[in-house]
Amino acid sequence: MNVVEYNDSFVDLVKECTDSTQKLFEVFKAEGSTLDSISESLQECIDLCQNAQSKAVQIWDYEKDSSLKDAVVSLLTMEVDYLQKFWNTSHYRNIDNISDEDKEAYDWIVSDLNQAQNELNQQFTNLQDVQEAFAAKYWLKLE
Repeated sequence: MNVVEYNDSFVDLVKECTDSTQKLFEVFKAEGSTLDSISESLQECIDLCQNAQSKAVQIWDYEKDSSLKDAVVSLLTMEVDYLQKFWNTSHYRNIDNISDEDKEAYDWIVSDLNQAQNELNQQFTNLQDVQEAFAAKYWLKLE
């Protein structure tokens, strides 16, 4: 596998996961979506991202350089973690009158979810930096 194929294999795995997450949020925001449709889409997304993560782990290091692989695996791990935290909010979706105790639990879950989102966004930035450094090191022109 040459450097272009190596890079592209990781790009494809990340894209597969992020595209699935985008579709999940489209289902979530769609008018008339049900808890069942959201749960099904969420589980499919988690499975797809976990599969992408497993595939990324199995790719060897390029010339003993694991920087790109490590950044991608970290991102996919964080994406799965975020999705699992998102799962915890789903049973609150159709509750009209939430108890104070449930409201406190929900607020904690949302706070945790927001923190995970911030960390995931930071990891996307980190991955971009790592990819650019990797590309410069191996004379790879990024698109």
